[in-house]
Amino acid sequence: MPLDIRPGNPFLLPTKSRWLQWAVVLGLAAGWWWSDPLAQRPMAEAPAPDAAAALAAAPAAPTAATGLVNEAALGLSTIEVMVGRNDTLDRIFRKLELSVADLASLRELPGLRAHLDRLHPGELLKISLKGSEFFGLERQLSPSETLKVVREPSGFATDLVENPLEKTVRTASAEIRSSLFQAAGAAGISDGTALKIADIFAWDIDFVLDIQPGDRFTVTHEHLSQDGQPIGDGDILAVEFVNRGQAYRAVRYTSPDGTSAYFTPEGRSLRKAFIRAPVEFTRISSRFNPNRRHPVLNRMRAHKGVDYAAPIGTPVKAAGEGRVRFVGTRGGYGKVVELEHAGQVRTVYGHLSRFARGVSRGDRIRQGEIIGYVGMTGLATGPHLHYEYLVRGVHKDPQKVPLPTAAPVPANRLAEFRAATGPLLARLDAGATLAASGARSASTRPAAPASVAGR
Repeated sequence: MPLDIRPGNPFLLPTKSRWLQWAVVLGLAAGWWWSDPLAQRPMAEAPAPDAAAALAAAPAAPTAATGLVNEAALGLSTIEVMVGRNDTLDRIFRKLELSVADLASLRELPGLRAHLDRLHPGELLKISLKGSEFFGLERQLSPSETLKVVREPSGFATDLVENPLEKTVRTASAEIRSSLFQAAGAAGISDGTALKIADIFAWDIDFVLDIQPGDRFTVTHEHLSQDGQPIGDGDILAVEFVNRGQAYRAVRYTSPDGTSAYFTPEGRSLRKAFIRAPVEFTRISSRFNPNRRHPVLNRMRAHKGVDYAAPIGTPVKAAGEGRVRFVGTRGGYGKVVELEHAGQVRTVYGHLSRFARGVSRGDRIRQGEIIGYVGMTGLATGPHLHYEYLVRGVHKDPQKVPLPTAAPVPANRLAEFRAATGPLLARLDAGATLAASGARSASTRPAAPASVAGR
């Protein structure tokens, strides 16, 4: 039955009232909605379902790291390898299950083998892979040189990227209050430079027993930066150390053949030709004794050297510069290295556990270079280094024999030496004078731990 909406219909009156009520309610709600910005914000910010889906499906905008994008586009990945003790590139390739044929191809590239054969524990190599295949290698040879190798369609290509260092010269002075490192830190000097100071004067000053509060030093050294960013200290150019009131001075001089060393201002070398103990030892287990009873053979047998007790694996250093005369196994000495030096001097290092990599007969060895490691091979009752010192074939007590000094600046080079080192010594003098005057002026007030000049 159709609804009658003519005027006067009794059903129409309540219906009109309800419509009017709903109209008023809706009008008030709409007014509140449009007048309240908080109510509008979610609707204004929420995208339509289709727009949200389009945004989700859209590719991400490219970032500034274009190298990473290109690497991903090429299907490349990079592995950072920390070189461990006794690691070689061959061993690293095998661990990563890379083709040793690729390594052989690398080693055949002109001049590349020398940059790949000797790795240093702790250094970082970056190896690029394409899938599981070797693609490239990056190795930092020095702070200013990086070797890069990359696979190309025609084979491997190498590039030596140079990023030169900027060098500035600084002079700093400090007084020791508690330790050399404390004083160096107060003067803005790195621990590495502090160790270099100790190495320079190691033949004259015992930096463990002789240093005392009140000692002081002045050092002129290089400061290195790269692209405007500091990266550390460089070589020490000149240094003065005052220990117990006595001043020791050294200046760096590079000879025409390119070798650098430290000399006194008069041209005398600070180095001795030999060091007393070629190993860091815990105790002397047996001294030089021509009438000793052998602990293994149990009979009188001269002990023609000194035994330094040390843990197995402790590095053994060459006592002086020389040439390898013998490396191998020899009777009761076990594994032994014998070096031949100038002045008809020979040194012998016995009972080694193993030899340093690359040490072979005829090799030239620098003083302090590691030649082997402490062991107990041969006739040994415990881990130690047996060390002998011979002059013209006659055994001498290594602890008592006078050690010759290294060669001074040749007489025909002295004028050149003075011209090259004079400005460095003048700068050192200025820094020491400034530090001394500062110390005097501060004597009536609490002294600063260090003063720095020439920054």
